[in-house]
Amino acid sequence: MIGGDTDSIMSIIWIPLFLFLMLYGQKIQLFMITRNIGKSLTKLEKMKTDARNKVLETLLEYGGEKKYVEERFDSLLESFVIPPVAMDPKGIINKLEHLLDTEEEILKSELQLLAKSADETQLTNLLNLLEVTLGLNLMFKYIRHFYISGKKTGNAFILAQAQMILHIIMEQAEAYHAAIPSLKNGKPIGDTIGPLITSKLKGDSKSTEIVKNTIVNETSIEDRQIFLIKAKGPGGNVGKPGEAIKKIIENNKDIKLIITIDAALKLEGEKTGEIAEGIGAAIGGPGIERYKIEEMATINKIRYLALVSKMAEKDAITEMKESTLKSADLLIEKVNQIIKQHTKIKEKIIIAGIGNTIGVE
Repeated sequence: MIGGDTDSIMSIIWIPLFLFLMLYGQKIQLFMITRNIGKSLTKLEKMKTDARNKVLETLLEYGGEKKYVEERFDSLLESFVIPPVAMDPKGIINKLEHLLDTEEEILKSELQLLAKSADETQLTNLLNLLEVTLGLNLMFKYIRHFYISGKKTGNAFILAQAQMILHIIMEQAEAYHAAIPSLKNGKPIGDTIGPLITSKLKGDSKSTEIVKNTIVNETSIEDRQIFLIKAKGPGGNVGKPGEAIKKIIENNKDIKLIITIDAALKLEGEKTGEIAEGIGAAIGGPGIERYKIEEMATINKIRYLALVSKMAEKDAITEMKESTLKSADLLIEKVNQIIKQHTKIKEKIIIAGIGNTIGVE
């Protein structure tokens, strides 16, 4: 009798609960997802607004008229780039390169209007700050779009899409937001590890601007002739290392080896500053410069190897950590080992330090 009574009581409890969940379960789930996205959206808006205000403060330090600077800067934050048509891929690299060069020139000319007293180094750092703010603004608008659309239609699938990518976007947004102080003050960031290595290797050799915002130094390591390539510092440039390598190979057909050194995103469980060796061109971005390196290496049958220092995305765009800085000496050792192992005395080698050269001459 006691067992029967217990079963009856449980049935009385579970049947209404089951029916309630059947009727309102999806609405409860939608409420929880919407609430979670709403909290993240509020956080994103704060980061976006904070970034905007900090960049505006920096621009106003160069003597611009407040109302004019604010209006022009807010207009810049709504700017966009239309990618080239990719239906016929022939020539798309040249189209994309021209498009991105145009974008950089336009943004720089706009910043010159807003910060007339800024020098070239300050201008490139301001461009980095603008790109970070543009990124945060786009992330905020993207999540807001899904949030409003999902609430308006009550469509669980729209909200689920936002929920699935939310963690990744929030991590990226926090990394962008944390990068602002370093970029504003012109301090070396994690991504500067490549240019830092070439800067250490160049010694007292003379720097020559071989292509736009990209310098080359000729030196000797282990009795080999070395061409060191990096972006022009100490402003926040990434330069055109692929174009520079192309030009050097065109003038030196006997290049035997190309070594690219860059920061690389670590996987979960890997340590910041961990070194790895690979084959290929270690260079991120839209792929234009990597295409040029691969093309020249293939045509001229040149081996090209890669060295990377691993780090999280936040580490890559914020002030360089001690663990990353310590990896520089190990990277230089690895460069010497590769040179001795893969080339002979008197042979010619290209070493390219890939990445943002902010804070590094």
